[in-house]
Amino acid sequence: MLNLLRKFLRPTLREQLEDGVREALKRYTDRRSAPDLRVYISTDLLPDGVDAALWSRDEADHFRRFASQWAQDNGIFRAGLRIELILLDTRREFAFVKPVGIEAAEPASAAAGAPARPLVARDAPRAASVAGDLPGVSGGAVLEVVSSTSLSDPLRVSGETVVGRRARDGVLGLEDRYMSGRHARLRAADGRLWVTDLDSKNRTYVNDEPLAPHQARELTAGDALRMGTTVLRVARLNP
Repeated sequence: MLNLLRKFLRPTLREQLEDGVREALKRYTDRRSAPDLRVYISTDLLPDGVDAALWSRDEADHFRRFASQWAQDNGIFRAGLRIELILLDTRREFAFVKPVGIEAAEPASAAAGAPARPLVARDAPRAASVAGDLPGVSGGAVLEVVSSTSLSDPLRVSGETVVGRRARDGVLGLEDRYMSGRHARLRAADGRLWVTDLDSKNRTYVNDEPLAPHQARELTAGDALRMGTTVLRVARLNP
């Protein structure tokens, strides 16, 4: 009976995440500008029998409305507040909200000529941004960083590079604990770019579509590549 009462009184997943969104926005109230937010949720927390894609889309819409209303009620300037909801297949349950590092626009009332203030979730170590330059291989690719705990500069790929959780022989470490040791292989040549998932635990996604292990997928400019909590976007393909 006591356990049933605790379960009844426990906040719902939406209520917990609303609290997380509210707290994330509160951190930036002194800057009068709200950050974009990324919401991470373990798939184990999803209601039984729901379509994950539809659920995540509907919840993301709800949190965008919730965050925009909170920002408006509290006089926080932010045009086009963005919230992205990301589901991760893991063996433990978790849900958290992370402010995304952005270059925020200044409020209209800011002094003319004042520089914009970057909103950065936290200071992070930098990883090498040049990956696997192989002699004799033409072409290359540049991937801009959307979200990363280690990368700050664009990732440049020439030839073949394996990315994973930590740096070791033959692996470019991105210091992302939700990535596998050998997570994916990137290969750039002749102005084209491919990614292959190496049977990673949390999978590799292109434009939110999970990739089958060990099957190369060609990427084009504008494609979003997600591995763990790291999100990269193909910015340029060099012939």
